[in-house]
Amino acid sequence: MKNIKNSIRGSWIRLVALLLALCCFLWSGCSGKSAPEESPPLLATPTPAPLPVNGGEIRMPMPLNADITDPLQVNTEEMLAFFSLLYESLINIGPDGRLGAELAESWTGDADARVWTVVLRNGIRWHDGSTLSAYDVTATFTRLKEMGSSSYYSYVADKIESMRALDPLTLEITMVEGGYASLYALTFPIMQGGAATASPIGTGPFMLESWSAEQVRLVANENWWKQRPYLDAIVFLERDNNDTALASYQAGQLDMVPSSNTNVGGYRNDNTNVLDVMTQTVELLLINNSNASLRDIAVRQALACALDRSQIISNIYMNRAQPCDVPVAPDSWIYESSSKVYDYNMAMALELLAGAGWEQDPETGELMSNGRRLQVRLLVNESADTTRREAASLIADQLRELGMAVEVITAAHTLGDSNSDYMQALQAGNYDLCLIGINLGRDGDLTEVMSTGGSAHYGNYSNPELAALAQDMMSAATETAYREAAVNFQTRFVENLPFIVLYFRLNSVVYSSDIQGITNMREPDIMYDVDKWYILQQQD
Repeated sequence: MKNIKNSIRGSWIRLVALLLALCCFLWSGCSGKSAPEESPPLLATPTPAPLPVNGGEIRMPMPLNADITDPLQVNTEEMLAFFSLLYESLINIGPDGRLGAELAESWTGDADARVWTVVLRNGIRWHDGSTLSAYDVTATFTRLKEMGSSSYYSYVADKIESMRALDPLTLEITMVEGGYASLYALTFPIMQGGAATASPIGTGPFMLESWSAEQVRLVANENWWKQRPYLDAIVFLERDNNDTALASYQAGQLDMVPSSNTNVGGYRNDNTNVLDVMTQTVELLLINNSNASLRDIAVRQALACALDRSQIISNIYMNRAQPCDVPVAPDSWIYESSSKVYDYNMAMALELLAGAGWEQDPETGELMSNGRRLQVRLLVNESADTTRREAASLIADQLRELGMAVEVITAAHTLGDSNSDYMQALQAGNYDLCLIGINLGRDGDLTEVMSTGGSAHYGNYSNPELAALAQDMMSAATETAYREAAVNFQTRFVENLPFIVLYFRLNSVVYSSDIQGITNMREPDIMYDVDKWYILQQQD
């Protein structure tokens, strides 16, 4: 009986084996592939990312003309980033432009979003161990108002009507105009008692250990209300200019250098990262509406289609710019991606021009209408930085390819000089097109650009609908309504095209690959996530 059972068992085993073999044969025949002779190797176990550890320091160039005693007197983005290590504001602005809680724990507004009740976090301490109170905030605001236009933060101070402390942790803040966007005004640094001191005392993640004309050393705030930063210290070393700072990086004297140099991509290697960071600087092609030909929307749209932004960005800016069709940064949470409609399309440009009565002369290629040639004067500023002038030259070539006659006009200009030849030509309207850069606020306020009589309104353009939509953004009472108003503005902007948005500039940060944890770097505050940075530990 045992032998019979064994025989049956053996038969079943052979039958099963035969069926399996047949299945493998059929499978390989259907798939057109041979059955694998052996099992594939197992995937290698990925090496886990290194865990952040406390320790180490990084060296950066000191901001030029640094005065570390007064954060309200900053005059460069480098100084703003420096002071963000020492001081904090009621509300911060994240990399995507969204508002976030910092010293303020919460805020609620009235029905018009004009009067806000702001509650501070309890137990936040200054670097000297004393406790932050609402009275420090009101004292800082009072001093900011007294400083007037001499402060970097005068723009936000002008949006706040009054501020009073209801108790040590509660503020009542009344805005000049109601709207969710008014909260962006609460991003100025809060100072102890509102006063500048010989040694700065803030609430931020780092505190001053020592300083001289050649070096400033900041050390981690062990009692910061958030988790202690991983870095032990950040040292700022004096350098004459950005080129010197980059040379110092190559010499191993610095570990991180922010730069607007368009050629920094060449520094990238196994030991160096080059991170491009979005800025608020948008490059525009202004259109003077005194030119009757350019008032035609079809002609304006044709110009937008005829501009090869990718060629300009790659040839002039070494890919350190991002194309965009609206005056809202493409990394912003209020940016509407469907507003990107004007891609380079010469055929479409010619079709739009034909519809507006302009045709290329079959012999010369010139754009003609009723015996008139389409010709423009393109204004650009003359300055030490030739990048924009080079971009204007390439834009002129692209428009000439379309058949336009283009004369490039340069005028002298120094940053901040409102009476320069360039600014006088701009204000007088002595141009048809003008290539200009504008630094936009993070709050999305475009009323001064879109409203007739606005401080940044150029080109003799008037569109009450767009001006009203820009104002709707500022007066929207809630975060959701603010975002919806922004989308509405962008949608109508690309349809009307009051001016042509070309691209947003990118700057860069060159830094050692030993520095880890850098994920959300953006101007103007490149130190936003500094508490998450750490030094990669070398393996023995």
